[in-house]
Parts: sequence; structure tokens; C-alpha cells
Amino acid sequence: MKTSLLGVALGSLLLGGFPVLVWAEDFVQDLGSTTVEAEEPSQALLDGLREDDVLKGARLEREVSTTIAETVRNEPDVAISSMGPAAARPVIKGLSGSHVEVTEDGAFSGDMSATSPDHAVASDVLTAQRLRVLRGPRVLLHSYAAAGGVVQVERGDIPFSDSLFHGYVSWYAESGQPGYAAAAGAHAYAAGLSVKGELSGRRMGDMDTPGGKLKNTDVENGSGAVGAAYGLGRFRVGASYRWFESDYGIPGGFIGGHPNGVDIGLWKCDLTLRGLYLPTGAPQDTLDVTVRINRYHHKEYEGEAVGAEFAVNQEGFRLEKVMANLGPLFGVRLGADVDRRSVEMGGYVFTPPTRSYGVSMFAVASAGGWRGMEMTFSGRAGGAFFRPRESVVADKESIEDRNFALWAADVEFSQRVGAGKFLTLDVFRTTRAPTIEELYNQGPHLAAYTYERGYHKLDAESGYGAELEYRDYGEVLCWRASAHGTWFLNHLAPRATGDTNWSQLLPVYRVRGDEALLVGASGTVETVAEQGLRASGSASYVRGVFRDRDWGDMPQIPPFKFHGELGYLWPHMSPSVYADFALAQNFVDRYEETTPGYVTFGAILEIRWTLALAHYSLVFRADNLLDEDIRNHLSRLKSVMPEKGRSFSVLAKAEF
Repeated sequence: MKTSLLGVALGSLLLGGFPVLVWAEDFVQDLGSTTVEAEEPSQALLDGLREDDVLKGARLEREVSTTIAETVRNEPDVAISSMGPAAARPVIKGLSGSHVEVTEDGAFSGDMSATSPDHAVASDVLTAQRLRVLRGPRVLLHSYAAAGGVVQVERGDIPFSDSLFHGYVSWYAESGQPGYAAAAGAHAYAAGLSVKGELSGRRMGDMDTPGGKLKNTDVENGSGAVGAAYGLGRFRVGASYRWFESDYGIPGGFIGGHPNGVDIGLWKCDLTLRGLYLPTGAPQDTLDVTVRINRYHHKEYEGEAVGAEFAVNQEGFRLEKVMANLGPLFGVRLGADVDRRSVEMGGYVFTPPTRSYGVSMFAVASAGGWRGMEMTFSGRAGGAFFRPRESVVADKESIEDRNFALWAADVEFSQRVGAGKFLTLDVFRTTRAPTIEELYNQGPHLAAYTYERGYHKLDAESGYGAELEYRDYGEVLCWRASAHGTWFLNHLAPRATGDTNWSQLLPVYRVRGDEALLVGASGTVETVAEQGLRASGSASYVRGVFRDRDWGDMPQIPPFKFHGELGYLWPHMSPSVYADFALAQNFVDRYEETTPGYVTFGAILEIRWTLALAHYSLVFRADNLLDEDIRNHLSRLKSVMPEKGRSFSVLAKAEF
């Protein structure tokens, strides 16, 4: 979101008087009283204003980096877990793994990034049209984990659009992980038929840090997509095919790691079929049917030998009905998901091959309430079923079929308390089924530097929580503040036991279910101006404790962080400077190490112009200008090497 002079003052206090600098994009052209007092449901209006939480257009270009996680790193309540620059994944409100789902065009991403810290998100950020961190009731449209969130990647691979022609070419390069990336795409429409094509590639070397070069962190990616859509009266049908391949390194050469590191190669493809029905007289009341077939293959090389291999076949069916109004309800979405997933393991992997199935129904709707209060209700109910098979490496005692009945619910109360001012209370029940790894894994994972022990008798995770948020959209200043808390009746997390598997020299991690309390707060503030001085700031904090051991701290919880910017906006150019600040993390689990705080500074220069019906953008960034030693508390490498040091990058893009 945005910031104002208040954000500058806050940043100055936190950073010892340094004026925190930035330019932030216009968020809504007209947010005066005329807009906010429109005769429109408050919830619908608030949802529209929340579009400022979306990274798109100029804002996305300014934040784009090497991965999706790095690109959304400055969003409220977001942190990054990593095991090198390629294997980075978003963390939301202190929750990671399968608490945070990554979707592509509304469907599952189909990779294994949620299962282990060394597995990369199989998606290229350079081709994304929009990124959004979804919270609140609409999380249940995609996931049971209401306490976490969903990172939506939108590309429009099935081009339901009647624009005659649109294309782009973009190029990215940086010095901190020396290399470059490029992408190009085009979309055309004629006689009811839309077609789209896209290609991208990335080649980057080992990451430079203040402590030297971190070897075996290079990465090569390639991806492409083709899609088509056709209109038949009230019907729209379309299909797309997208592939992604990557070769990246996980560093080693230290106790617990492979001597020469581990090289990982993955390949993924998605075939998506989609149909839409738009009723006559109510085209907004759509019926949407989506079928996605996903194939994923992943190998981990230890020298010349394959140390681990994974093959995942996944199919999903989604049916969704959208209605603008249904009696007293508005914004109604009803649907169902059915999916099947088959995971085969090979090499030095101690998880049995397993088939899993999921069936769920979901709904979300808004309604008017007492004295202008409006409510949004959402729910998701279904089941998850696991069918492991015996193998020569798996623990036979853990081979047991498991079935889980799951339900999650969320109610958000929204009250407009003034022109552009909203107070919301979100109350939810969260749940999730254990993953295959949490249930059945019994052995070393060399690429992750751990010896992992699951437990096949685990119950589903469940808990209850709430979030209180205030938003103020003014003509000069926009700001929001929120506080959240979740009481987990059974929180599933891998925790270090303090034991070591001496044959592999790996620390032993065991998955347990414990009562836990997770609380936190975040805030953002930004000035609103079409030209002139612009400033923004955001801060977030989360704390997690287990009820056992006299309220011991949860592992892998990010520390307090602050990001602030200040800049100046001219019609075609905007320079800005920024600062990032993080406190030391001393609230750690029993066998987890602490990390120091840090302050870093950077600068951004944006140049944009239009010529011959094309739009051009140049974004120059300088990150970590003072080459500070940064230890990311959520990195498995924090005791070995710091994060990326001083880095210069450039993004060039032409749209026509």
C-alpha cells in the first residue's frame, strides 16, 4: 500500500533519523468523497479499493526480481524462506510450506516447493502480469489454510480478451547474481479467436555476498506458453499449454551439506482447458469449468549420481458459479474442486510412493447487516485421502492409508466509518491436511541438510483466529493497520530435536502436532499525489509460541521488519531511495540459532515514455548499497553465508 510524511517520520525514527525515501504508484485516480460515498455496497467498494494490494503495471516492474518470493518481499506480513537464491518461497504471517499456496491463473502451480526448502517455485516472475497476496475470506476459494494466504500469479494464458493485438518484450539483468533474463509475448484477436504465445529464459551465476561468492547458486530457467480462446455466442472456450524447466544449485561444502553441493533439475508442464458460460442479460453471472493436467519431474544430483528423484502427476477439475446477486446476497461464488495426485520417488528418498485425492466444495458471499455493517461469509469443506504403497526404502511400519475430513470457515465484518474509512473484523477457522512428507518421510534429505521424521498418525492441523484491520483512503494520505492472532489446536511443523544422525551428520527434524499461538501486526502508509514528493512505508511483526515447554518459541518466525521509500514523481521519470530495517531475531525454538538485525539502503530510477503507440519502461535499481551483512532468519544458509550483497539491476520493457 502507500505512505505519507507519517511514514517518513516513522522510518526516520526507526533508522536513526535517516529519511526513508520512495516513489509509489498511483493507486486510485479519484479517492475523494464523491468516490467513497457512491451508492455501492461497502464490501464491494472496499474490495475494489483493495486492488492497491496488487502488484501490476509500473508497481510490478519496480519490484520485479529473480523470483516471485523476492518480488513480493515488501508486501505486508510477507517474508522469504530460502536455501539459496533459486529456492525461495513466500512466507505469510509467519506461516510457510503448505500454509501458503501459489496459484497460476487461479489453479494449482503443480510444483513441490511447499514440501522442502530446497525445492524451487516452478514459475518465472518476468512473465507475470499481476501478483497478489490474497488474504481474508477469499483464501478459502483456493485453500483450507485461512491463517496463511495465497500468492496469485496471473498471466492470462487462456486469452479471454478481444483486444486486437498486444505484445511485449522485457529484459532483466543484475550484478548481485550476475546474469540476465528475457521474455517476449504476443496476443492477437480476429473473428472471435484469440491466440497467445510467450517465451522466457534466465541465466544467472553464483550469488555475490559480503562474505564472498556463494558457490553452486547459479540458475538457468526456460519457459514458454501457447493459448487460444474462442467465443460461441454466450459460450467461451479455451486451452493453454505452459512448460517450465530449471537447473539450479544448492550450495554445500560444510557440515550437513554435500561436499560439492547439490544440483537440481526440474521440468513441469501444464495443460489447461477452460469453458465459460455467460447468461443472456446477466453476463457477470458466469459458470466456469476448468480442467488442469500437470506433470512434474525433479532430480537432485550429488556429483554425477542421482541422489533423489521425484515424479508428480496431478489432475484437477474445478467448477465455479459466480452470481452478482442472489436475494440479499451479492458477490456470490459457489464451486467445487476435485484433484488427484500421484507422487513417485526414486534414489535416496525415504518417502513411499503415494497417491492422494482431494474433494472440496467452497462458497463466498456478501450481505448487508445492521446499521450499514456488511458481512462476507466463506467456507470450504471436503476431504483428503492418502494411499501410500510399500517400497524398499520406506519405513513399512508407517505405510498406512489416511483419510481426513476438513472444513474451514471465515466471516468478515466490514463497517464504513467515514468517507474512505473502513473497519473490518475477520474471524476464521483454519485447517489443513498433513502433507505426504509430514506423514511418511523417515530418512535423510541431503539437499535440505536434514534427517526428516514424519509421523503417520498425525491429525489434521486446525485452529481459530481473527484479524482486525482499519483502512483510511484519503485524498492526501492512505494508510492501513491490522493485528491478527491464531490459536492452533494442532499446529504441524518440523522441529529440530537436538539429535544428530551421525551416519549422515544431519540434524534430526521431527514433525509434531502442538498447541500454538501466533500473533502479529502490520501497517502501511503512503502519500497520494500524481506528481511531486511521494513517500511510503510498511512494517510487520509476528510472534509464535508453543503451549508446551512453558510457551516456548516457534521455529522459523521472521523478525520485525520495516521498509520505507521516498522519491519524487515527474511525468516521465521518478527517482527514489529506500531503506530496509530488521530487528535481531532472539525468539527462537530450542535448537534454533538467533540472527542479528540489519539496515540496508538502496535507490531506484524509473523512466517511462510513449512513442509510436508503444509504452517503454526502464527501471534501474541499486540494492544493499553499503554491502551490509544480511542474515535472513528464514534461510537454511544463514550460518554459512550472508544474503546477496551490493547489487545493481536494470529492467527494460516495451509494450505495444
